[in-house]
Order: sequence, then C-alpha cells, then structure tokens
Amino acid sequence: MLPSLSGLPRNARNCILLEPLWAVFGVVVIYYAPLYMRGVGLSSTQIGLLGSITVACSFVFQALAAPITNRMGRRRTSLLWDLVSWTVPMVVWGLAHSFVAFLIAAALSASNRIVAVSWSLLVIEDVPQPKRARVFGILNLINAFCGLLTPLVGLLIARLGVVPALRGVYLLGAVGMTVMFYWRNAVTQETRSGEAAMQQHRDLKPWESMRHTFQLVPALARGGLPGVVAFYVLTMFAEQMGLFQILLFKETLGFGAQALSLVPVAGAVVTILMYALVLRRLDHVPAERTLVFTRLLGLAGAVLILFIPAGNLSALLLVVSLLGAVTFLTQTYRDTVLFSHLPAHGTADLYSAVQTLTMLCSIPAAGLAGALYSVQPRLLFVMIAVLNVGLLLLAMQVARSQRRSATVP
Repeated sequence: MLPSLSGLPRNARNCILLEPLWAVFGVVVIYYAPLYMRGVGLSSTQIGLLGSITVACSFVFQALAAPITNRMGRRRTSLLWDLVSWTVPMVVWGLAHSFVAFLIAAALSASNRIVAVSWSLLVIEDVPQPKRARVFGILNLINAFCGLLTPLVGLLIARLGVVPALRGVYLLGAVGMTVMFYWRNAVTQETRSGEAAMQQHRDLKPWESMRHTFQLVPALARGGLPGVVAFYVLTMFAEQMGLFQILLFKETLGFGAQALSLVPVAGAVVTILMYALVLRRLDHVPAERTLVFTRLLGLAGAVLILFIPAGNLSALLLVVSLLGAVTFLTQTYRDTVLFSHLPAHGTADLYSAVQTLTMLCSIPAAGLAGALYSVQPRLLFVMIAVLNVGLLLLAMQVARSQRRSATVP
C-alpha cells in the first residue's frame, strides 16, 4: 500500500497511515454491536429503536456539522468531536448493562456526523481530483484488512462469551482511538479551503453559519446532483436496515461464533482483491458507469442472502464475499461521484447538506428493520432486496446523466 501513497498531500498520506489505529477497533465493534446488545439483554425492537434514535440524533448533529467545521477548521473539529463521538461512547458501551446506557452512548456517538464532514474534508480537499478515488479506495482497504482480526475476537467470544470479550474490546478501543486522534492532529494541517472557510465564518454567529449553509442547499437541485443525492440517501437507508444481518446468521441460520468471525474475513479478502486487481483497471471508466455494475452485483447478493441454507458455511462465505465486493465498490465510487458533482465553492456546506438529508430520511430505517425482523427475519431481507432494485435504477439514471453531460459541447 505504501507505494500508493506517493504523490498524495500530507493530510491524506498521514490520515491513511494512522487509520488502522481506529479501524482495528472500530470495524470489530461495529460488526459485533448487535450481538453485544443482544447479549446484554436487549430485544430486537430495542436494538432497532436505538438505531433510529442514533440516526435522529445524527440528523441534529449533521445540521451543525458545516457551521462547526467552518468556524473551528477541519483539523480541530476532527480532534474534539472524535473524542466526544468515539472515546467517551466506547467507555460507556464497555460498561453498559441497560438500555439507558446504550441510549446515552448512542446519543454521544451520533455526534460523529460532525467528524464525517470535517475528517472527509481534512483528508480529501487538498487531493487532486484524479487521485481521490485512490484515497477512498485505500481507506476502505484498511477497514477491510482490519476485518481480518475478527477471528481473534471470535476466539475470545468462544472462550469468554460475547459480553465479557466485547467489553474488553470496547475499553481497549477507547485507549487506542484516543492515541490515534491526538497523533493525527499532530501530523496534519488545516486545508487551504478550511483556512478560507474559517476566515469567512469567524465573525458569523452559529445560526448565521447554519443559514449560510441552507442558502446553498438549492444547489443540490442543479445539474446531475439530484440523482446522485438520491442514490447516496438510499444506500445509507439500506445500510441502516442491514443492522440485523449478523443476528440473521446466528439466530435463524444457526452459525456459531467462529463461523460468524469469518464473515468479515471473507469480506476483507475480497476487498483486498478488488483493490489489487480491479480498482486500478477502472481508472479510465466513468465512476457513474461503475456504480451500475456494482448495483447489479448488489441486487444479486441481496437476493442470494435469502437462500443461504442453514448451517452451510460455504454458501454463507460465498454470499458475504460478493456483498463485500459490492460494499467496497459502492463506498468508493459513491463518494467519488458525489464529490465530483459538488461545486468547489461551499463544499463543506453542501456535503453537510447531503449528509443532513441522508440522516433525516434514514431515521425510520433501523426501527422499521427491528419491527420487520421481530415479525419474520427473512421479511426484512426481502425489503432490502427491493431497496437494491431502487439503487440499481438510480445508478442507471446517474450514468445516463453523466453520458449526456459528456456529449454536450
């Protein structure tokens, strides 16, 4: 991976190098979170409700993301709000015994929507346009590599049980992430656009900054942005509904801790292969066209997950490998397409507006997923397959718009 960092500016290079200190814990706790909550005693309805509450709080924080990022700067915002949204909740999760504790942690963790804006801009703003897909690809690859560690956590779970093992991971993660946040702050610098935004917003009150943000929202209706934004929103909605996937594998299909620990490994291996063998070959293919191919695969995976035989590990790993490839390509090219459609002026405001709209639309997703799962687990995944049909249609629309704009003299 190190040769791939050549030619990248300081922020992107250093953020990539330090990302494993977050991902080695973040990937594991995100994957096992539903099992951990179930182990502590939460019901499917409570787990879904927590998901929807998290998204509702995320909507509030997302509305504040651009004003805070523009006033404080990309670098300082990322440090402060990473501590609030990751370090503190990791401690609360590690000590949680009740729904109330998970609720507090969910509200705190929702503030990572502020970091989603500030950190993304810190990483990508100074990167030349042709190299941005490479940066997103490397970051996704790192997360995949860290998924290879899940069998070790699976061994801990098999030996100690779900709750004791994951309590240790959460508390150790709080320490590791905190080290990473301060280290990253020391080796990065404010972006050029960030410095300009701080100068522009320093004399504005927070509500004036928010008003400035919302004044730019109509720009989302220009050009090919509506289709891109709709695609972005629906992918996030579908991801929220996929919260119960690990519970389907354990409770309906009967897979144990060791088998479940291989799921992220399969996804990681496929992601590595996609990065090594596929991503570079797609450099000259329009990102919009790649999204269409990706969503065809996504629809196939969403249908196949409904037909995994109970206890059949080979079938499980085959399907999750396909879904791992889909996730990698979707995240890489969805973000690439979105940033390529955003204007250079007001990028933070418009990116935050997209995220805010996404959060608003995704509020009912986890709650709906919990309700469907409680009725019939497979019913939830039928709904996810239907959403994948919508994603494919939107990807086709975005690709058509790109081709039309490319032919306009």
